Amino acid sequence: MATVKGFRGIRYNPEKIENFADVLAPPYDVINSSEQEELYNKNPYNVIRLILSKGEGDSKYEEAAQTFRSWIEDDTLTQDEEPSIYPYYQEFEEGHKKLTRKGFLAAVKIEDFSTKKILPHERTFPKHKRDRLKLNTACKANMSPVFSVYSDPEIAIEKLLDEKLKDKPIFDITNEDGVRNRLWKVSDPDTISFIGNHLEDKSLLIADGHHRYETAIEYRNIQRELNGGVTSDKPYEYVMMFLSNAEDEGLIINPTYRVVKNMGNLDLESFLNMLGEEFNIEKMPYKEGLSDIGYEEFTILTKDPEFVYRASLKANKEESPNNLAVTLLHNNVFNKIIDEESAGILYTKDLDEAVQLLRNGEYEIAFILPELRASDIFDIVLTGDRMPQKTTYFYPKILSGLVFNPLA
Repeated sequence: MATVKGFRGIRYNPEKIENFADVLAPPYDVINSSEQEELYNKNPYNVIRLILSKGEGDSKYEEAAQTFRSWIEDDTLTQDEEPSIYPYYQEFEEGHKKLTRKGFLAAVKIEDFSTKKILPHERTFPKHKRDRLKLNTACKANMSPVFSVYSDPEIAIEKLLDEKLKDKPIFDITNEDGVRNRLWKVSDPDTISFIGNHLEDKSLLIADGHHRYETAIEYRNIQRELNGGVTSDKPYEYVMMFLSNAEDEGLIINPTYRVVKNMGNLDLESFLNMLGEEFNIEKMPYKEGLSDIGYEEFTILTKDPEFVYRASLKANKEESPNNLAVTLLHNNVFNKIIDEESAGILYTKDLDEAVQLLRNGEYEIAFILPELRASDIFDIVLTGDRMPQKTTYFYPKILSGLVFNPLA
């Protein structure tokens, strides 16, 4: 199903960059204005100047493109001569256990969602797609990868790459949050061919980067039109992806919590009464209510520091993808009781942040969701449905600046 191949990546020149930690950055969509300023000041070649330029209006995209071209001209960035894949391993600690998420960057042929070769699982925002389209168009390159997941219980690709990665990596850096990041280049045609053949009968699930992928579809369509509607093997027919195995122990999917600022005319008692029409509501001690949350349950935090409420669906139905906690929350709470548009919802992966927002009176109520499994997401998208936006948080985040994929 999926077509995966190597590409001639553009990347930071190790002969020019002394410390890769100074030039790499988090994904653009998790960087706030103060962090943007900090990264700008960290190093004049930090990737922030490409992915999140400080220019005004549309001029910022041309500014990023000019910077990109100048770095190529002065050899800060260099393009590999042969098609390659780029294994990228991240070592981190989760639940007092050391894990390694293994994957690789490659070029993947863009498919319309109707083919079900590449599967989305979250809804997107038009504003963000316009932003990335303007950046890709100006730079004529994918500046950041789409993160996708495939299912392979045999872990054949991981075994092969582990055998190949004997050489020193292009870089080996550890973030401030303790995540160790290593990147290699593999240009062996047999290895790349094996990986492509192994994945050709598999679908890919977009884990992170839905806006980037939908932007890639639109960019491809525009280029096709400019070229007389001809579909061919042009670079714009492909998008740069980071691919990881759903069966990899290091693939961690954390939930994104919802903190509500405005409950409309509802007080807590009225809200719980309305919720109780479809859910069993159990009042629980604070710590107990935040642990062992079932896949079809969610916990409600209030300003009460002693107790929380656990909600579970009353109807004793067969297990269904549509009964996952986040889907239940949006279908039965935000679409029925609390108006999602006016609620002023803040999305966060940080429980402490959610608690603090309630304690200081800024927000009224928070919904704490259970961990997700890759198999749950596959089940949902194969039905043709999508999960609500900001559902998943794949940890750790993929750094920006690893490799750039030229589209021209």
